Amino acid sequence: MQSAVFLYLLLLLGAVAFFVLHFIAQWRFTTLLRKRYPDQWKTIVEADTGRPNGMANWLRVRRVLRSDAPALFNDDALTRWQGWWKRSPWFAWPCWFAAMAIQWWAMKQG
Repeated sequence: MQSAVFLYLLLLLGAVAFFVLHFIAQWRFTTLLRKRYPDQWKTIVEADTGRPNGMANWLRVRRVLRSDAPALFNDDALTRWQGWWKRSPWFAWPCWFAAMAIQWWAMKQG
């Protein structure tokens, strides 16, 4: 039973860590893009309204991250952070579901 608790906590912490990594990757990608490519960054943030808007910028950056556009920069750091952004949910969700399955199983054992 103690090993199940340990595994549950490990999976839960892994899921949280990968979800946090997902947001950190987007933040690092945005920071690098803003610093290294200010003209392209300006195009992203001023696309519709001509002025920055926090939520709209966040959604536009997510659209850029989903696309193949970052590969056009030939910037290894941007590509790496884009990769982490794309992969981290694929690690987080299985950890989360496995932890929830262990919790469900433990409740059934009661």
